[in-house]
Amino acid sequence: MSNPVEIFVSRQGAAGRPTATVFVDSAASLGAVGGTVQKYVTRNADLLKKLGLKACGACISGFDLDIRHKFEEVMRVELERG
Repeated sequence: MSNPVEIFVSRQGAAGRPTATVFVDSAASLGAVGGTVQKYVTRNADLLKKLGLKACGACISGFDLDIRHKFEEVMRVELERG
């Protein structure tokens, strides 16, 4: 079984702030999601420093978390203008 929680971090998201996209599958508990986000994102001083944030609560408030359902199969679709 793959990891029920996957995290992808971008230095600059849609709002111009660092963004972490968290993909969660149906096997993940709320505790697993929260613990994983804390361990690898909000309490990871090395990551926050690389993103230009300090590891304090006020600085972390500028970090966007986007939590999404992880699908078993990913479909890629190309749209063309008609």
